[in-house]
Amino acid sequence: MKKHPIFSKKRILPFIFALFTFIILILSVLSYTNHTKGQWEKDERANLLDLLTSKKSNLEKALYSRIYYTRGVATYVSLNPNITNSEFHELAKEYIRKDSVIGTMALSKNCVINAIYPVEGHESAIGLDLLSHPERKEIVQNTIETKLTFVAGPVELIEGGSAFISYTPIFIKKGVDQNDFWGVTDIVIKKNRLIDEAKLKITENGYSFVLRGTNGTGKNGEVFWGEPTIFNNNPVIIPINLPIGNWELAAIPITGWGNYLDQDKTLFIILIVSVFIISFLILLITKALIKISNNEKEMKAILQSIDSIIVEFNFEGEYLNINYSNKDLLYLPEEEIIGKNIFEVFSNQQALQFKNAIEKCATEQRLVNIEYPLQIKNKQHWFAARITPKSENTVILNAYDITEKKQQEKLLIQSKKNLKKLNNMKDQFFSIIAHDLKNPLGAQKVVLDLLVDNYNSMEDKKIKKLLKATQNSSVQLNNLLENLLKWSMSQSGKIVIQNETLNIGKSFEELFRQLNAMSKLKDITILNTIQKNATIIADPDLTALIIRNLVSNALKFTKRNGVVKISSNLTIINKKSFQKISISDTGMGIHPDKLKHLFRIDKTESSIGTENEKGTGLGLLLCREFIEKQGGEIFVESTYGKGSVFSFTLPTSQIIDTENKNSLG
Repeated sequence: MKKHPIFSKKRILPFIFALFTFIILILSVLSYTNHTKGQWEKDERANLLDLLTSKKSNLEKALYSRIYYTRGVATYVSLNPNITNSEFHELAKEYIRKDSVIGTMALSKNCVINAIYPVEGHESAIGLDLLSHPERKEIVQNTIETKLTFVAGPVELIEGGSAFISYTPIFIKKGVDQNDFWGVTDIVIKKNRLIDEAKLKITENGYSFVLRGTNGTGKNGEVFWGEPTIFNNNPVIIPINLPIGNWELAAIPITGWGNYLDQDKTLFIILIVSVFIISFLILLITKALIKISNNEKEMKAILQSIDSIIVEFNFEGEYLNINYSNKDLLYLPEEEIIGKNIFEVFSNQQALQFKNAIEKCATEQRLVNIEYPLQIKNKQHWFAARITPKSENTVILNAYDITEKKQQEKLLIQSKKNLKKLNNMKDQFFSIIAHDLKNPLGAQKVVLDLLVDNYNSMEDKKIKKLLKATQNSSVQLNNLLENLLKWSMSQSGKIVIQNETLNIGKSFEELFRQLNAMSKLKDITILNTIQKNATIIADPDLTALIIRNLVSNALKFTKRNGVVKISSNLTIINKKSFQKISISDTGMGIHPDKLKHLFRIDKTESSIGTENEKGTGLGLLLCREFIEKQGGEIFVESTYGKGSVFSFTLPTSQIIDTENKNSLG
């Protein structure tokens, strides 16, 4: 597989920088030696500062690349506070197995060393309380308070030699602004090997070097490498920055400053040598920085992929490695995936999504986020994944389950739809009230005003007619208010159904008397043919409201001398027994256009009765809602101009066995 072009550029880039630096410095040296004389010390100091800067860079690079290990361990432990010693050993082994500068790596929960790698030869350190150790207590407390890495030392090791100890505190994220202290992690960095890797020497190129600042105390600290007297000879000093505090790296010419005042030739030679050294160091530093940058990306990819499902792909979409914490989230078992291409595992559409994301990550060398659904064990899952570059030809995919989030989003969308529907119902509800509530009240006011103003001059027949009109209006108003109250209670969930076994004829005897009285106002005959033994299991109040509304509607739309019939018969639906109660009339019937929207509040219209009776249209809506809440259904048959039949079912106490034709109580 061909490497991406960007990696070739990164290989050539250090040599371009080094060559460019070399050319610039050579030209500068020639110009400097020709035009500057007698100021050697000033120039020498500048050159020495450049040299120290490169030394500083080497030393900081060597040091921070190890400090980064403790930070990586701290991050891992903060996400996995229940880490076992064996897990720590595997993690530490990955960090330091090829690193000769690091002596040991330790983990100290609550500041007591509980794990160390390698264990061999360091068993005595297990159980050491850092806060009880006179030399380490202040250092550990300082790193906990500042939450920063602290580089202590150098200290003398029991096994011989001296080393620095890098302590990093570990905090478990508890909230947005709260952290729980877990403990510390530390590594032992061998002093001499660190200095060797940084390519520091006591004397080099005519200079003597020295370091001071034990425990990061800078100029106030002790000299721990080199000759202390250098600091008494006006040296060039540069700080070596630590997470807390700093060291000071200083240097002077071996022969002192006075011997170089007029040595232009020597100056020229030294500068030329310096040019080569600096150019070479630039080459090394640039290569090291690029390597550090790549390692940093790799470390970030690992840290970002600690939990969930972690997969390593090459740029062609082939599974290289897979790690997971929940086996139930695997699309296929691990052994069936490793070595296969995504096009062999997923559908073509799903595989293309992964392939495009991997190519984008590889091309742009940045994090790519995707979301995708998967059917796992006959259950729909949603995943969010982060794809990050890992190496020259691989990426890391970190996927985590967001099914619950997607379900919540779906519920939210449905809630918005329901809310919109409820708002529409509310608007229609208030429209009905505003339009129809005023009619009976207005009618009553007109009649009462007429009676009050003209009572003495009116005939009894006229007064009786007006009182009858007021009575009709009161009945309408009472029915309207009761319907409005029941509708409001139903929509707010305040209606509790209290089912009872009811004999229809006996339980609603008073209701039928009231309906007969209403029918006489229009000279309409009510035929009640309900069977004497007809029983239902229902709420008496809600059922009374259903019957009253349906019979009132029949009376409203039936002309004088018409007939309204109430009947019942036992019917079987899905092996269950129901009473089917029907109210038929010889009235106006319902137009087909209105019939299909009869039970929709957004299409509800108030219809005028045969004698201009008003209504809200809520009655039928309440009937359907209360019938369905009691386990029944409502049906309508109507012939426009001839009449209508409204039927509804309610369950009885019987379950019918249709095979054996037996009734079971």
